[in-house]
Formats: sequence, C-alpha cells, structure tokens
Amino acid sequence: MGNICNSFTTSSRKIITLIFFAIMLAIIGICYFTLLDEEAFSKKDWDKDVYKSLNSLIVDHAGKNDYAVFDFDKTTIVHDVSNALLVYQVENLKFADAPSHSFLDGIDDKDAILKGAEISSREMGDTLKAEYNRMKARLSNGESMDSIRVSDDYLDFRARFISFMDALGKTFPEEVWYAWMPGLLTGMTTEEAKELISEAIDDQLGEDKLAVEEWTSPDGRWGGPVEKGIFLPEEMKDLYAALNDNGIDTYICSASLELIVETLACDSVRGLALSPERVYGLRFVDSPRIVAKYDSEYKQPIKEGKVECIKTYIAPQYGDRGPVLVGGDSNGDVPMLTSFDDTRASLIIDVKRNPESSIGQLAAKAKSEDNEGRYLLQPAFAKPKGDIEFEGI
Repeated sequence: MGNICNSFTTSSRKIITLIFFAIMLAIIGICYFTLLDEEAFSKKDWDKDVYKSLNSLIVDHAGKNDYAVFDFDKTTIVHDVSNALLVYQVENLKFADAPSHSFLDGIDDKDAILKGAEISSREMGDTLKAEYNRMKARLSNGESMDSIRVSDDYLDFRARFISFMDALGKTFPEEVWYAWMPGLLTGMTTEEAKELISEAIDDQLGEDKLAVEEWTSPDGRWGGPVEKGIFLPEEMKDLYAALNDNGIDTYICSASLELIVETLACDSVRGLALSPERVYGLRFVDSPRIVAKYDSEYKQPIKEGKVECIKTYIAPQYGDRGPVLVGGDSNGDVPMLTSFDDTRASLIIDVKRNPESSIGQLAAKAKSEDNEGRYLLQPAFAKPKGDIEFEGI
C-alpha cells in the first residue's frame, strides 16, 4: 500500500511540474506577443508600414541609451518657422526701426546683380528701406495698419521681399540665404527677438493658418507664392514623447536660427517641451544686438554640417554612436539621413520635392523593393488651403 501511495505521489508531482512549466511557457508566449503588438504611441494618421517600423524601433531600443535626431522645418512641423517669422515681420512691419542695414545683413557682395531680379541687392535693399520708413512714419502719424496694408508701398514692399528671397537663393551660396532670413532680426537684442518670435508663433501657429498666397506688386514686376502658417502635428508630438518616454533621447538639428527653433520646440504648451540643450540650429556671433554673422567656432548645421554637428556635439554623449532614428524632408537633410551605420531607420516626410533632387531620389528608394526598411516615407500630415502648387523652402 505504501509503495502505491509513493508512486501516486511521484506521478502527481511530475504532472504538477509539467502543468507549471506549461503555464509558464504560455505566460512567456503571451508576454512576447504582447510586446510585439505593443503600441508605443498612437497610430493616428501615420502610414501603417511607417508606423509599424517606428513602433518596432521604439520597443526594440527602449532603455538602451540611444537617440534620435530630427530636422525641424517641414519635418517636425508643417511649413517653416523662419518663413513664418518673415511673414509676420512683413505683414506687421516688425523690424528694428529705421534699419541701417537696409535689409542686407548677411550679404557680403551687395552690388552683385541678383539673378531673376536684374538689380543689385543694394538697390533692392534701399527701396525696401525707403518704403518701410515711409510706412512707419504713417503709423506714427496715427494711420492704421489695416489702411497701410492696402497701399502701394505695402503691396510693393511685401512682393519685393518674396522676389528678393528667391533671387538670393539663385545668386549666392546657400550659406548666404540661410543667414539673410534670420538676419532680418538684425539690430534687436536677444530678448527683443525672442518676444517677436513668440508673437509670430502665436500669430502663425495652427492647422487652420496653413495657406499659400500670391504676393504681387502693383506693377506686376515683383512677387510670387508665399507659405503662411505653421503647424505641429499631434503625430510628431506623440513620436517625440514616445521616444523620450522609452529612453531614446530626441534632438533637433536644423538650418534655421537656433533661437527661432528653440522658441517653439522648447515651449511646453505650444511645442515639444525640449530642453535647449537638445536643439541645434544656426548660431550667430555673440553680440549685444543680433548681427547676421556666423559663429566660426561652431559646426553650423547646413547640409553636411548637420552630420558634423551630430558627430561633434551629440554622438560623444552616446559612445560616439550615430542616431538610431533620423528624420528629414529636404536635400539639406540627405547627408544626415544617409551617413550613419547605426541608424536603423531614416524617416522622410514627403512634401513632394522634385523627384530628380537628392531627397526625391531617396524618397523613391524608400518605395523600392531593395529598401530593406532603412528609409521610411511618410506623407505630410497637413497641407495648406488653396490650389496654388508651391514646393516652398
């Protein structure tokens, strides 16, 4: 009888042990497949394949001391924050009063003939200054801004700005154009500039503000399409938050002035609540008042400079490893989208660039069969109102 009991007890223990291990394997399996299906952030309007790749990246790299780097204009946000500032300055005549620079700060060869405009930068700048000073005088005499906005001076002034911006890009190296646009803050203190930038963001921020307008001078000689408004999509806010929450640090590397980008990106209400140490943009020399002159001791993030900026200032914090994720939208982002072996995914926001351009070719590669998942093509999350086709800046 004792032997029978002992045999029964032994058999029971084996069965219980087998059941225990079966239950444990089931739990492990459930956990595994739960992790595979885990949603690190909301799908919303993400392309389903792009979302799947990004979600998998976040789950796989959570807590591994990795980092991600994004462009800002037209990647993190819709449209361009520097352009939004320019629009606000032009529409409200918000420049340093009586600008002695004649809107030419950042342009060395002021007498070079501008391609497409057939006048020099100096001639264009002098006209802009004269129109600006006349309009400011009218404001001082009590005339309303609404009244001034229908005047020939104003219509010519804003149209010339668009032609000037376009001609600078055709005539000079990109470094000149990148300095000229934020150089319109010349003459202001940093605090004055911050206040103006914040005003511009308040005025221009919102999906309903996105538009493309034609600005044309009364004589029809000057002008062209101009983007208005900026918008920070919830999808990008969610992505940044999911990366940060999972221990993947997020950085911005932008060819806009650092001060301008920080004002939105570091804002806890309107922006991403990033710390300023996570934002890299163009930097001018230190000066009591802003001057459009690059800081020569700093790696300016323009094209290949974005790669040098990442390697010099960000990668050393992560054992000199490259970013696990990079995001961009333009030719200027191609170097950082393609340069790092450590990058698992390069996110391209498709804003319909020229298919023959370097970013256009990279976008085509993202759709090809030999892509192997490195390049992800995500349609833009919002587009401007109206029927004007314009690639923009």
